[in-house]
Amino acid sequence: MKKFIFAIAITLLTVTASFAQERERPKGHKPSFSHEEFKAKQRAFITEKAELTPQEAEAFFPLFFELQKKKFEIEHSIRKEMRKPRGEKFTEEECREFVYKMADTKIEISKLEREYIDKYLTVISASKLHKIQHAEGAFQRHLMKEMTKLREERKNRD
Repeated sequence: MKKFIFAIAITLLTVTASFAQERERPKGHKPSFSHEEFKAKQRAFITEKAELTPQEAEAFFPLFFELQKKKFEIEHSIRKEMRKPRGEKFTEEECREFVYKMADTKIEISKLEREYIDKYLTVISASKLHKIQHAEGAFQRHLMKEMTKLREERKNRD
């Protein structure tokens, strides 16, 4: 269960990071890759690691990306709601509210993921879904390594 929650958290961070890349960058700063490129890399990586056929990939990924978008929207809405202007502090009551809202958000996302598992199983087998879940975790680790490597390269250039 802890691994599952960790995978969800990493996925949310990755999706958030990929959407953040879409924002305007400072002059001269080129993003690593766009959101569409991120999705293409994710799809290719998962397809290869989970050994999906082209037909399985065609059936699975529209659902997968639909779920990712819904999860991002849920998480984004709670974070947007709980923002304060820079320098302002949260009261104890606001922190308590935020903690409970985050827990409710995780429950909402878990319910959504459960719903999508049922959808996935109409287009791929449970064994393929299991492979996809492992591949998704491997992709997150791969992405973190890639991001670390890029940071180091930028640091060494500056």
